[in-house]
Amino acid sequence: MPLHMPAPPAGVPETVQSKLRALAGDSRFSTQALRLAERDQLEVSTPHQVFTIGLDDIESGAGLDAAQPVGWRYLVTAGGDVIASAETTQAPDGTPQPAQFTEGRFVGATATAVQAARALPQVEKGPFELRLLRIPSLYLMALWLHSPATDLLVPLAPSPIGKEGQIVPPAQLFGDLARQARARSAAAPHRPGAAEPPTP
Repeated sequence: MPLHMPAPPAGVPETVQSKLRALAGDSRFSTQALRLAERDQLEVSTPHQVFTIGLDDIESGAGLDAAQPVGWRYLVTAGGDVIASAETTQAPDGTPQPAQFTEGRFVGATATAVQAARALPQVEKGPFELRLLRIPSLYLMALWLHSPATDLLVPLAPSPIGKEGQIVPPAQLFGDLARQARARSAAAPHRPGAAEPPTP
């Protein structure tokens, strides 16, 4: 059974692609692959919802049940090659709106991991829905393969816990993350009025 791509809100892929091509047409991109791509060849594909979990939840032992949706992400292709990602966030009225277009290592790692996930025996027996788990405070991004029966996580490179491209059971991944979160808190205890670290 093929890996299931969830349906984003109506009209969002078209809005994202329209903005993508408009920026390309105005030569607004500073990153190389998007700047050099032919405007009419730029497409968005592989929609997946983005979820995040706070550091306090991880420290307290929470798992995927604490994950909150924060937007949608797409892979951007040019002539069939994956060159970037596109993300949306929620506007104040709750509607998704294009937020950023990025290149970098996580883009290629996502494309590679998605391709590998399609061939997994578990996914072939499916159904699994493609999601993305992002934990900015620990610099982690992982594919989240969700099904009613089970969940699989695949850390993307670079990963703070290693295991890039490998299937990791949620309990193991969150155990590793909780140890890192507690070690970070112990090394840098919060002080009233201290500045929060920047979001990567």
